[in-house]
Amino acid sequence: MSVRILRVSLGLVLSACCVPTSALAQERTVIDANFPGAYQVEVQDVNGDNRPDVIAVGGSTCAWYENPTWKKRIVSTGKQTPGIISSATADLDGDGKAEIAIAYEFAMNRPATGKLLLARQGAGPDDPWNFEPIADVPSIHRLRWGDLEGDGRLDLVVAPIFGRDARPPDFTDPARLQVFSTRQDPDHRKWASTVVGTRPVIHAIEVTAFDGGRRSQVLTASNLGVDRFLLFKGVGSVPLSPGLPGQAPKRGSSEVHLGRLADGKRFVATVEPWHGSEVVVALERATTSNSTDATAFGPRLVIDDTLADGHALWVADIDGDRNDEIFAGHRGKDHRVSMYRLDHARRSWTRTVIDREVAAQDLRGADVDGDGTPDVVAVGGATHNVVLYRFPRR
Repeated sequence: MSVRILRVSLGLVLSACCVPTSALAQERTVIDANFPGAYQVEVQDVNGDNRPDVIAVGGSTCAWYENPTWKKRIVSTGKQTPGIISSATADLDGDGKAEIAIAYEFAMNRPATGKLLLARQGAGPDDPWNFEPIADVPSIHRLRWGDLEGDGRLDLVVAPIFGRDARPPDFTDPARLQVFSTRQDPDHRKWASTVVGTRPVIHAIEVTAFDGGRRSQVLTASNLGVDRFLLFKGVGSVPLSPGLPGQAPKRGSSEVHLGRLADGKRFVATVEPWHGSEVVVALERATTSNSTDATAFGPRLVIDDTLADGHALWVADIDGDRNDEIFAGHRGKDHRVSMYRLDHARRSWTRTVIDREVAAQDLRGADVDGDGTPDVVAVGGATHNVVLYRFPRR
């Protein structure tokens, strides 16, 4: 791995280095060793017991695993959700049982196809789920819930990866970022959709309270880098980080999450370019809540450039120092999940390889055991597994 050194706004010289896996105390639990094609994971409370469960999709199947036994229950199969690609889980009606939005009929070589439905639980945890079609969404790829108006009601952010006319090699027809809302229908039976922007090759989104308020905003990782979308009360977008230059589609950003440091600074963590090899940090260097400065986060700091087909990213403070750690994984050669910790004393980001037995497609996390420390879940497509990493409190 090459080492990059840049001077950034924190007044530190940050570099990337490696330490052995044994330097990190963590517990590894295989939740499922037989989930072929595992592609995406969520950590959300499904059954209303206030304990985060795990939801995984892939191979046309959506399944959830009940905390703490991790009993597997099937939500949908190829009969209902062929070509499944994403899910978003939330309790929409406040009855204590979560609903799951599911994106399916995705195919890279058929960008005009794609469907969206809402799955509702049956009377009991082992009863079949009920399915309500929402819409056809060409090239549908990512789903996230968020309170985009700050009114306490959730909206569904839907991000296709391409436009319906996109063709290789550059997929120039842009994806149309949409919001599906039920503002006039508290039972979530009638959906209205709004296109809020377009970007070429939107691979990932994060829906987050960017300014710390109740109202969610949307970060997109696309061929144009990272952008922030402010929705409904004056739709607009602000570029945050340009991503890696290059020839489309191997340019820009592929994954994105917003992180925070102990001194109050924020950072954008990304995998770059699309399905790329680099884990990148762009630190906040100005007040960005109303900024239109494309360099408000930056410069790009490459903390790892050895990923093969990078496809998984997460941020969480697992050691309690108020600096978010970065977790990243790839699914190609020498696949692995790694953690990157900011070491102020050494003025560097230090990489620790956590697991080489996961061809990482996705990473997500929450405090699954209630000990006050975030935990992380990975899914591996080629390795067919769903794995939980617990980090005991220090």
